[in-house]
Amino acid sequence: MQIEIQEIYCGQNKVFTTRKGKEFDSSYQKSALKNKVYEIDKNGFKLDNQSDKENHGGVDKAICAYAFEDYAFLEKKYDISLPSCAFGENLSISGVNDTDICLGDQFQYGEAILEVSQPRQPCWKISSVTGIKKLTALLVKEHKSGFYLRVLKGGKVTPKDKLILQSRTYPDYTIAFINTISFDAKNHQEEIKKVLKCKVLAEAYQDSLQKRY
Repeated sequence: MQIEIQEIYCGQNKVFTTRKGKEFDSSYQKSALKNKVYEIDKNGFKLDNQSDKENHGGVDKAICAYAFEDYAFLEKKYDISLPSCAFGENLSISGVNDTDICLGDQFQYGEAILEVSQPRQPCWKISSVTGIKKLTALLVKEHKSGFYLRVLKGGKVTPKDKLILQSRTYPDYTIAFINTISFDAKNHQEEIKKVLKCKVLAEAYQDSLQKRY
C-alpha cells in the first residue's frame, strides 16, 4: 500500500473565541506548507505547534491524518462547505479512508517511520473553529474521524513522499472498526476487551476505551 499525500499542514498557536465568548488557545487552524523539505521528530512536524498536548499532541498523537475524499462525502451528504484542513490534520491523504487503515500499521514516510496509534477523537473545537455547529457530531455519526500516528523514527520528508506500508500487525482492527466499538460500546464489549490488549494502542485512548468496558 502506498498512500498519496495531498497536502502537508502545520499551524501555530492562536486565540479563538467561542459563540459564548469563551477564549481558548489552539493550533487547530493550519496552513498548507510549500517547503521542499520538512523535519519530523517524536513530536511530529517541527514546524507544527501543539497548544494542547494533553488532548491533541504528545508522542502518541504526533501527526494527525485525514482522508481527502471524506470531505466530498460530508459536503454532499450534509450540504455543507468545508474549508481546507477543516479537521486540523497534518496530512491530507488520498485514496484511502478509515476502513483501510489499521491500528499498528507502520509506514515509511521519507526518512521517517510512523505507526498508527489510535483513531482521532472528534472534539468541540472542530465545530467551534470551522463555525459549522453540527460538524463534530457528524464525524462521530459517520465514524469518519481520521487517525493519529506516532513517530518511531524521525527524519526528513518532502511533499512528494508517500506513506508506504511496511507492516500490518492487526488487520482486523481498522480505524473504522475501533470507532464503531467505541461509539457503540454497550454492544461491543467482547471486541473492546480484545482491542484493549493491543500494546500499540495509545495509552490515553486505552484509558478512554477502558471506561466504556
